[in-house]
Amino acid sequence: MAKHYLAVDLGASSGRTIVGTLDKGVLTLKEMNRFWNGPTEINGRLFWDFVHLFRNIQEGIALAKKEFGDGLVSMGVDTWGVDFGLLDADGSLLGNPVNYRDSRTVGMFEKVFERVPKEEVFSQSGIQFMELNSLYQLMALSLENSIQYKTADKLLFVPDLLNYWLTGRLTAERTFASTSQFYNPVTKDWAYDLLEKLGIRTDLFAELVDPGTVVGDAGGLPVVAVGSHDTASAFAAVPVAEGEHCAFLSSGTWSLLGTELPGPVMDYSALEANFTNEVGVCDTIRFLKNLSGLWIIQELRRVWVEQGHEYSWDEMAEMALLSKPFEFFIDPSDEVFLAPGDMAARMREYCQRTGQPQPKTHGQILRSAYEGLALLYADTYKNLETLSGRKLDVLRIVGGGCKNKTLNQFAADATGRKVVTGPVEATAVGNLVVQMLAMGDIQSLDEGREIIRNSFANETEVYEPQNSADWQVALGKWRTLTSK
Repeated sequence: MAKHYLAVDLGASSGRTIVGTLDKGVLTLKEMNRFWNGPTEINGRLFWDFVHLFRNIQEGIALAKKEFGDGLVSMGVDTWGVDFGLLDADGSLLGNPVNYRDSRTVGMFEKVFERVPKEEVFSQSGIQFMELNSLYQLMALSLENSIQYKTADKLLFVPDLLNYWLTGRLTAERTFASTSQFYNPVTKDWAYDLLEKLGIRTDLFAELVDPGTVVGDAGGLPVVAVGSHDTASAFAAVPVAEGEHCAFLSSGTWSLLGTELPGPVMDYSALEANFTNEVGVCDTIRFLKNLSGLWIIQELRRVWVEQGHEYSWDEMAEMALLSKPFEFFIDPSDEVFLAPGDMAARMREYCQRTGQPQPKTHGQILRSAYEGLALLYADTYKNLETLSGRKLDVLRIVGGGCKNKTLNQFAADATGRKVVTGPVEATAVGNLVVQMLAMGDIQSLDEGREIIRNSFANETEVYEPQNSADWQVALGKWRTLTSK
């Protein structure tokens, strides 16, 4: 008999609820609803609108129950990383969670490293240094003597907050907690010593639970703490073949490039390369690097539409392909591209700062953005192989960004590796697989990945590397220019 599971999947720009139906070893998806998500600026601060998100989640649950009734087995929530809400002693939210792109964390690296050396922060967390991480958000709240921070009874990360509203239970799902930079992947507990040295409260955190834990129910529907960090769910959905050595790329607003390991890599080389050790499902480690993804392309399109240029995504990709290659080089991970804004102007400023001519046409701007991403992938890929001690023969790209054929081909060209894409809805699919495990309907992650291979073969595309010699020359130029 077919079984149905509900995935709530919230990205940094949109949210959706999707029902996955497992019938005779094949998983099919049906979207219940889709809704906007993004930052709202109020008095210079960027907030998430959690009332809006929860209302739409409730609507998705109602639609799923109406259509699938008692056949609906469970539900689970996955979201973007690092952000959190603060609750008072009565369990009420003290304020809408602040968006990770908010400027409150500017300068927090220096404040943290004044108290605890960078090397020690890494030795206790194994996490990549990004000023948007939860650790620096908490440091900012501590230093500004925030009323919310001082009076809070509990801190809940974004998916845990939603699970709490659904079930009434306070928990901290481990894959998400591990992205905070105050979770220790060796002790598998909060990095209390680090927090104490930084003068940050250690009494705020909820009980840690593993992915696959049933944390309660929402109106009779079991709620599973899935791999609640969206990358944990996306990595769970990569349909790795038996014996295959591959790199994983979760492609969307962010690009997360890494591989799956049995334990963390926390040596000096990993610190120097700024890699991260995030917890995955089924007691794995996502050894990866967070990279800028399609964010620049998304912001280019948004601003151009405001200026009257109604380009489609396909038109933008075609404009890039028609432009001359390797004229301008940018590093999409540079901090100048982090905040929302006029990316075209910032790209011109970046080229001027690095002694390059400036792109003028929209096609030139797009070409340099796409090439910058592919070259960033190639540089990271080489480091990934070195640090993991593995030769990774295939790059598997999942997520919404794998529909971008131009970027997929550039990624194959730049890395010199075969690229295999799909599934597109990787985060939702990984969310569903963990629910199946939790409810006893499958017995292992390998079984879940076999279901994924069988179910989404029609989404699979293969890209073989082309013009690799030209891309290697370009990679050398990119490294020289972007290291300035």
